[in-house]
Amino acid sequence: MIEGAIHNPSNPRHFMQLDNLDQKVRIMFGDTLVAETDNALRLLEVGRKAYAPQYYIPVGDISAALSRTEKSTHCPLKGDASYFTIDDVSGADEIGWSYEQPFDFAAPLSGYIAFDLRHVSIAIEAADNR
Repeated sequence: MIEGAIHNPSNPRHFMQLDNLDQKVRIMFGDTLVAETDNALRLLEVGRKAYAPQYYIPVGDISAALSRTEKSTHCPLKGDASYFTIDDVSGADEIGWSYEQPFDFAAPLSGYIAFDLRHVSIAIEAADNR
């Protein structure tokens, strides 16, 4: 088992590591600033494979107006995800998701939204530039 990782109780080989990122993170959709924060979480997950890192942004640091879509999915490690679109921006459908009521062991994700890195640009400022 990985020290400090959050493990799926029914499948210990499915786990995630959550880290506070002490760098400024900026999320853009084209020319639209979606979010900017100094309080992002970086999630590394291993399940059927090692997934690409995801960056979770506090809801209060999201500057774009988002609306929930009808889409939802289930993750056995995190819970049920709700999906969001950016209001009044063409092509920004289902661009982000959140676990508003995650499983107890995934509670640190509550109040955060992740964005689909296939559709947004992410800039992470070097720590020594701060």
